[in-house]
Amino acid sequence: MFHMAKAVSRKRKTWYIILGSILVLLIAFRIALPYILLKFVNRELSRIDGYYGHVNDIDVALIRGAYTIKDIRLDKTGGKIPVPFFSADIIDLSVEWRAIFQGAIVGEIVVEHPKLNFVKGPTKQTTQTKIDKDWTKVVDTLLPLKLNRLEINDGEIHYMDFHSSPKVDIFAKNVQILAQNLSNAKHQKDVLPSTAVGSADVYGGKATLNMKLDLLNNKTTFDANAELKNLNLTNLNEFLKAYGNFDVSKGNLSLYTEAAAKDNKLAGYVKPVVKDLKVLDPKKDDENPAQFVWEAIVSGVTWVFKNHPKDQLATKVEFSGNLKDPDTNIWEIIGQVLRNAFIQALYPSLENEINLKSVEVKEKEPKTFIGKLFKGISGKKEKDEKKNDENKKEATKN
Repeated sequence: MFHMAKAVSRKRKTWYIILGSILVLLIAFRIALPYILLKFVNRELSRIDGYYGHVNDIDVALIRGAYTIKDIRLDKTGGKIPVPFFSADIIDLSVEWRAIFQGAIVGEIVVEHPKLNFVKGPTKQTTQTKIDKDWTKVVDTLLPLKLNRLEINDGEIHYMDFHSSPKVDIFAKNVQILAQNLSNAKHQKDVLPSTAVGSADVYGGKATLNMKLDLLNNKTTFDANAELKNLNLTNLNEFLKAYGNFDVSKGNLSLYTEAAAKDNKLAGYVKPVVKDLKVLDPKKDDENPAQFVWEAIVSGVTWVFKNHPKDQLATKVEFSGNLKDPDTNIWEIIGQVLRNAFIQALYPSLENEINLKSVEVKEKEPKTFIGKLFKGISGKKEKDEKKNDENKKEATKN
C-alpha cells in the first residue's frame, strides 16, 4: 500500500514537472512572440519591390486573436523623396468575432492615423504615385484570414511636389473609411454584397463616398458615387501658381461623380462646378505686369466660359468603355464646357443616373470638334433642359 502511494506521488510529480515545463515554455513563447512577429513583419515589408518598410513595435493580444503594429512606414528606396509613401500610428489585425456567429472565420484591420503621400517629381526616382502589386501579397501574409472588415480613422492623403515653384502640398484630412462584408461573411445573395463609405475634410469642403461592390467577383463589379462640396479655391493657390501660373482671390469648387463597373466595363461621369470665381485682383497683381497680363487672360477665358446668371463655371464629362482603356475624349470636355456656358448651368448635385444597368460599351462618339459640339448642343439639349427643370422643382420643394 505504501509502495502504491509512493508510485502515485512520483507520477503526480512527473505530471507537475511536465505541466510546469509546458507552462514555462508557453510563457517564454508569449514573451518572445512580439519580437518574432516584429522580425517577421519587417522581413515581409522588405519584399515590396522599390520600397523599404519598417515597424518599430508590435503588441500581441492572444485572447482577442489580434496583434497590433505600431509606427509603420514605407519609404521608397533610393533616398530621393523626403516623405514616406505610407505611414500609420497603429494597424490592428484581428479575428472579426462578430462574423464567427455567422459561421465565418475572417479577419479585420483597423488603421489609426494613416498618411498616404503621392509625390510628383521630374524623374522616376523623385516620383511616388503608385506602388507595386506586391503589397497585396504582404497584406495577405500578415493577415492569413480573408479580410472582411476594414476601418480607417483620422487619415491624411497628400499630393506633393518638392520641385515646383512654389512647392506644392495639398491634402485631405480626417479621412474616415469603413468597408464591411468584403468577403461576404454574411452570405448575402445580393449582386453587390459589400459596402464602403468614406468622408474627408478638404480645405473647408467635405468629401463623401458611397460604394457597393463585389470583391469575390473575378471581374471588377461596383456601383459608387462621391461628391466634394464647397472647397475653398484660395487654399489651392500654391497648386494653381505652380501649374497654371495664376492664383485666385475668390471661388469654391464642388465635384460630383458617379461610376459603375461590371464585366470589365465602366460607365460614369465627373461634374465639377466652380462658383464665384475671381482670378484677377489688380490691387494684388499690379506689382508684376507680366503676371497681371497672364491673370487677365485667364480671367477673360473663365468669363467667356462662365454661366453668368448663376456665376458658375461647370462641365460634365461622361466616360464609358473597357476598364483597361476608358473612353474619355478632350473634345467631349470642350463640347460640354461650351454647352454649359452658353445654354444652361449644370445643377450642382448628383444626378443618380449611373448604376450597373448603365454599364455598357457605348458607340464611338464623333471625333471632330464640330461633331462633338453639334451633338452636345442639339442631341442633349432637350434631355438636359428637362432634367434641369426637374432638379429645380425638386430643390424648390426641399
